[in-house]
Amino acid sequence: MKIEINEDKIILYLYNFFFSSIDEKVLIKEIKKIFIKLIKYYNIDIHGFYDCIAYENKKYGTILEIISTKELLFNPDLIDLKVKFYKNKSFYLRSKDYFIFKNYNNIYYDDKYYYIDIDMVDNLISIIEFIDIIYNEKDSYLKSKNYLK
Repeated sequence: MKIEINEDKIILYLYNFFFSSIDEKVLIKEIKKIFIKLIKYYNIDIHGFYDCIAYENKKYGTILEIISTKELLFNPDLIDLKVKFYKNKSFYLRSKDYFIFKNYNNIYYDDKYYYIDIDMVDNLISIIEFIDIIYNEKDSYLKSKNYLK
């Protein structure tokens, strides 16, 4: 699990983790377990109202965005979630270094970065520490950019 913490957002990169169901009650229980881990093992202070957005991709796993919308002053132990779930979402890999993607076709270039669809990569583990994952861009965003072969 990789964790990025910004002022009002926590992003969890859960490689090879998939939610077992899209049933709302089961999904909430699984997200609750993740929140308990964040509080207990990573000492992350979580309380208040949150929008939780789950992006799943069959090649990568799940990326979970936890966005703080409102803080509670009177009950610091209360967490309220609003969950959105996107299954089979397109993920892209981004790097400034072309040579990370040199063995692949369908490379996109835009504003100093090279992009490739994650489904094109055979061995994700070998490059995962050298790239950024783009997961919440519209699918047509990169398809409309400059295309390299």
